[in-house]
Amino acid sequence: MNNRFRYILLLAMLVGQIAVSRYYQSLRFNVDLLFMIIFYICVKSGFLKSIVSASLIGLISDYLSGGIIGVFSFSRTLAAYFLNTIARFVDLKNNFFIFLLIFISLFFSNAIAFIFFVLIFKLNVTVSLLVYQPFSTAVIGTILLGSKKVKSLLDVS
Repeated sequence: MNNRFRYILLLAMLVGQIAVSRYYQSLRFNVDLLFMIIFYICVKSGFLKSIVSASLIGLISDYLSGGIIGVFSFSRTLAAYFLNTIARFVDLKNNFFIFLLIFISLFFSNAIAFIFFVLIFKLNVTVSLLVYQPFSTAVIGTILLGSKKVKSLLDVS
């Protein structure tokens, strides 16, 4: 039952992110569900699986964003390294720490990607990618990962 629920949850987040990116882009729905998959893999798995998964999911993010291929892959890989290192020392039973870990790691990842976008496209600094998206993703992630069922899958309950 746990494996089936885990795969259904991961597949639902993947399909949800593709649907938001493709069909509801005009609503400015600012939640990065693919980063939630990276967070889950980094907390649950070892170092190598986390890094490889984050770079592949980052390539999917690059494709969905329509930007330069490799920017989000690089930034998500660095965030996965950060998550995999820090998640061992954080109490994931407390929802505040889950919120804080998601917010800080996604802010870090988006800041690195934004530096590349500023250097390449000469974009102006916006609050959307650096504050709104990490905050809304952290809120949704805390709601999703804060339930007892998901914490039992993460082996932190």
